[in-house]
Amino acid sequence: MDVSKEIIEAVKDAGIVGAGGAGFPAHIKLNAKCEVVIANMAECEPLLFTNQALVEHHPDEVLQGLQIAMQATGAKKGVIAMKKKYEACKKALEGKVGGYENIVIHELGDFYPAGDEHVMIKEVLKRTMPMSGIPADVGAVVHNVETLYNIKKAYCDKKPVTEKFVTVAGAVRHPLVVKVPIGLRFAELLDLAGGPTVKNYILVDGGPMMGNEVDAGDAVTKTTSALLVIPEGTMPYISRKTRIEVMLNRARAACCQCRNCTDMCPRYLLGHSLEPHRIMRTVSYGIPDPETVKNSLLCSECGLCEIICSMGLSPRRINSKLKRLLQEKKIRFPKMNVERERFERESRKYPTKKLIARLGLYDYSHPIDYADIKIDAKEVKLMLRQYAGLKLLPLVKEKDEVKAGELIAKAPEGKPGVNLHASIDGIVASIDETSVVIRRE
Repeated sequence: MDVSKEIIEAVKDAGIVGAGGAGFPAHIKLNAKCEVVIANMAECEPLLFTNQALVEHHPDEVLQGLQIAMQATGAKKGVIAMKKKYEACKKALEGKVGGYENIVIHELGDFYPAGDEHVMIKEVLKRTMPMSGIPADVGAVVHNVETLYNIKKAYCDKKPVTEKFVTVAGAVRHPLVVKVPIGLRFAELLDLAGGPTVKNYILVDGGPMMGNEVDAGDAVTKTTSALLVIPEGTMPYISRKTRIEVMLNRARAACCQCRNCTDMCPRYLLGHSLEPHRIMRTVSYGIPDPETVKNSLLCSECGLCEIICSMGLSPRRINSKLKRLLQEKKIRFPKMNVERERFERESRKYPTKKLIARLGLYDYSHPIDYADIKIDAKEVKLMLRQYAGLKLLPLVKEKDEVKAGELIAKAPEGKPGVNLHASIDGIVASIDETSVVIRRE
């Protein structure tokens, strides 16, 4: 077996998925030839410090993971794309990067959403991905830095993914970045951070812009980058508490077709055929013909349109609903080349500081330290669907004794998905359609 196949098999066996996004299986990305591998370290959502802490404390593992990804894909160049303001990360890497052949650092501006793959490819390589395209279409593969860390652990140390680096921030007493077992309940993460400092709040798994609202009883997955306590009165709180039916009624009554959401849309500025203001007009007058709104499939759901809209509307949420409907009908937007980017794109990059202020999260936006502590979890809840792909099939039954790192579920034969491993030693306490609960005796 050649080195590329060895790497891909090791990554597949370890159950590695994209650590910062939709959770696409990493071994599938590595099974493609490319010219350059980009380590995504933009971490452009406010309040998140997970990737920064990881790179500051584990620069060698990230660099080794990037080098291994280059070997697997045949890439001649590796790029660490990080914001210029991450000075501590740059200092940690600059002392190491010289020891790795053909790896360089590319500094990004401090704007949102610099971490979007289409935007990052344009910033780093000056290439434009096709609409509905992927980085491989322009000779690149993009991995989150924690994914690269996991690739190193899988290939060099033979360790599966059982832990996750997570930021716990927002309205908490002691914000921190910590490494925890996958499946740890969010309630325990809150306890680690000293608990909420406000009475009314929501919990968000991920960033304040694109993260999902969760309950304290839910658990850390392989894609959990943060647990944020978002207080009442802030824009992320209000947006998530507004029902989609109310949003549609508002769109019908209040959307003035000013086209600000379109003019500031990062995908539109790249030249994509996405005009949120037109979609809002079409949808507000009833359920449209799917073919007339299939451009919504081009939306990255970054949420910048919510920030821009002076009427408090959310084209992002409308697009998200439309995308689900279109996917159910198996309607796709065809892969098409972009004619040209909009000439005004550079002047319309949205500053992160402005975004934080608009969200109402300025008081919670400050650097967070990594807490190098051992988490003695008594119980974990491992979700059978926590990333792209079908629901996994359990390989264990109730009352089975398992060890941390033991394979407990896998994807159906021939279907997309990745392996799932026990994150603590213990007994299988329960199994249902959604999860496997392991309890330490």
